[in-house]
Amino acid sequence: MMTRYLVCLCVMAGPFGKPARAQSITAEQVLDKVRSAYGSLKTVHLLAERDETIYLDGRESTSSSECELATGSGNRYYARFRPANEDAIVASDGNNIWRVLASRKQWTKVSGAALDSGGDEEESGNASTNDLHGVMQSILLYHFMALAKTARDPVILKEEDFKLGHAKLHGYLVRGHNDQSAFELLVDRQSFLVVRAKEQRKSPQGVMEVVTRVKQLDFDPAAGDSLFAFEPKRGWNEVEMLVLPGEQSMVLTGERAANFTLKTLDGEPVALGSLQGKVVVLDFWATWCGPCREELPMVEKLRTEFGDAVQFYGVNDEDTPTVKKFVKDKNLHMPVLLDYKREVHVRYGVRAIPTLLIIGPDGVIRQHFIGSRSEPALRQAIQTVLEGKA
Repeated sequence: MMTRYLVCLCVMAGPFGKPARAQSITAEQVLDKVRSAYGSLKTVHLLAERDETIYLDGRESTSSSECELATGSGNRYYARFRPANEDAIVASDGNNIWRVLASRKQWTKVSGAALDSGGDEEESGNASTNDLHGVMQSILLYHFMALAKTARDPVILKEEDFKLGHAKLHGYLVRGHNDQSAFELLVDRQSFLVVRAKEQRKSPQGVMEVVTRVKQLDFDPAAGDSLFAFEPKRGWNEVEMLVLPGEQSMVLTGERAANFTLKTLDGEPVALGSLQGKVVVLDFWATWCGPCREELPMVEKLRTEFGDAVQFYGVNDEDTPTVKKFVKDKNLHMPVLLDYKREVHVRYGVRAIPTLLIIGPDGVIRQHFIGSRSEPALRQAIQTVLEGKA
């Protein structure tokens, strides 16, 4: 049975209070459990209200939004962001990714698999702002992990009752600070997840106060499988691509390709900078990715067609034996660069695969494809760069 928490919590008022009397658990222990709880989440469905208030020169300005995140097995996810007058959605069923701007009745779909975020992102509290899924992960998961990790001088102000659905539950109100902010977290005593947060920090615009109130928390969103796919309504428009509210630009076309050095399956180092003067195709893929497996034979065919005129490299973050076996079984000859630490994936903002980049002789990214594309489309794109028309 799905476990559901419904929370309607009031915004905390007044200054940070004084520490409560001695507790049977310390604030440090509570925050350690918070880190452990978020780190062990595999499937979850969160819905929260978020208010951001800027105080500057005696004036204040508040913006409100609704944030939602669901993660399921098989690299499935759903994220929704509703700031004022906008409604953005991104969803993945493991093989397809839908990006939706519901407020404009626009949507796009690519065949691609979502990549799991790395542990470094979780520990630092940072997730890529290149896609809405990463933005919601940062706001609803990783940020609280980072606060729990970096908190200095934490204290339990008090134990507080709050309602979850029809049940009255109990939590710890923890105060702490770090180099960036001072904060209070109301931590559920059962799950050790944050159900309310108030944070104050300085920004270039003045003093910012952020209040997050969790309204819904499901630990088993399996019953909501329909979340992980999208069906456009009648009259909605399919578009080539969308940059959603809260995201930075996802398309790298026109940007200079960041240099890197990775080793091939045979241990030979390859530096991207050494390939300047040539057209280079970078294909980010994985053995478990269905759309990647379908596209690889096509990429291999194009590699043979273009010969020495274009340098093709696959980029893979899996272990050597797994990749070697797959390449041998599929009779693939495209050189594969191993990115175990995902440093190149992160540098290039790769959040879904396959992702394919075509880099011109001048080292500038001329084409950027997220998700599968047809063979004629890729052939034409490579030829255009090769002829210097892109």
